[in-house]
Amino acid sequence: MKLDAIRRYRAQVEDVLRMDLLRARQNLQDAETACHALDAQMRETVERYCVKASAGMALEEFFEWQATYDAEAAMHTQARLVEERFRNEWHQKQNDLRDAMQERRTLDRLAERVRLQQRVAQHRVEQMQMDEAARRTSPMRGSHNPL
Repeated sequence: MKLDAIRRYRAQVEDVLRMDLLRARQNLQDAETACHALDAQMRETVERYCVKASAGMALEEFFEWQATYDAEAAMHTQARLVEERFRNEWHQKQNDLRDAMQERRTLDRLAERVRLQQRVAQHRVEQMQMDEAARRTSPMRGSHNPL
C-alpha cells in the first residue's frame, strides 16, 4: 500500500472512532441522567415513608413500602452498573481515539520525511543537470591553456 492510502485509511478510522466516542458519551450521559432520576425517586420515597411512618401505619402497609424501596434500590443498583459499563466504554473509546490520532501523526511525520527526501533528491538531480550544462557551455571546455 502507498503511504497516502494508509494515511487516508487511518484518517477514516479516526473519524469512525470519533463518532463511536460521541455515541459512548451520549450513552454515558443518558445513564447518568437515569441514575440521578432514580436517586431523586428514592429520596422522595424515603420522605413519603417517613411522613407516613410518623403518622403510623399497619404492618401490611409497611411491607408494601419495604417492597417499593427494595425494588427502587434494585433498579438503582442496576442503573449504576449500566452507568459504570458505559463509563468504561467511554474511556476505552477515548484511548482508542488517542491511539489512532498518534498513529496518524506518526504517518504524517513519515510522509513529510519522504517528501523532504524526494525534494532533496530532486534538488541533487537539478544541480547535477545544471553543473553538466555549465560544463558543456564553459569556454574552457576544449581549449588548452597556452601558458
